[in-house]
Amino acid sequence: MQNSQSAAFAASVWEVASRIGNNAPRIADDIMEAAFPLTCSQARAEGAHRMLRTGIISEVKRILRNHDDGPAQGDFAEVCEAFAPLVKDLRSKSYFAESAAEYVAIPDLIAEPDLLDDARRFMRRKGIECLAEADRLDALYAAVTGTGREAAPSARAVAA
Repeated sequence: MQNSQSAAFAASVWEVASRIGNNAPRIADDIMEAAFPLTCSQARAEGAHRMLRTGIISEVKRILRNHDDGPAQGDFAEVCEAFAPLVKDLRSKSYFAESAAEYVAIPDLIAEPDLLDDARRFMRRKGIECLAEADRLDALYAAVTGTGREAAPSARAVAA
């Protein structure tokens, strides 16, 4: 996709989001046929429409996460000076709130503490899930390499 097409797609994402909210699957469903008519018809003919939709949803999520509100988002000290250093250290400009089923911009999270609580709980739960998966990978690595207490035979030994 060329830069001008990317910009037009992002503009479409924000236009639809302003109407229906920051729900990536709903946004993708609303715009993908209009944005990529030939690609959608070809993907449908080849049985890849679901995969295309998944990719478009991923791109919509990226656009929603990385949106820069420009000057409106620049100074959180106006909300409360104590928030500025905390917001500056955040890695994203919006976070997913399950109760809203969408990404919510930081100023809106600050304005609605219930959404902020929802977003932080969601992020923490995802972090715990990632750590648990890392533990499972550690166990697999130990089994494959023969290190650790519960070491299983290495893949090479099993193949021999």
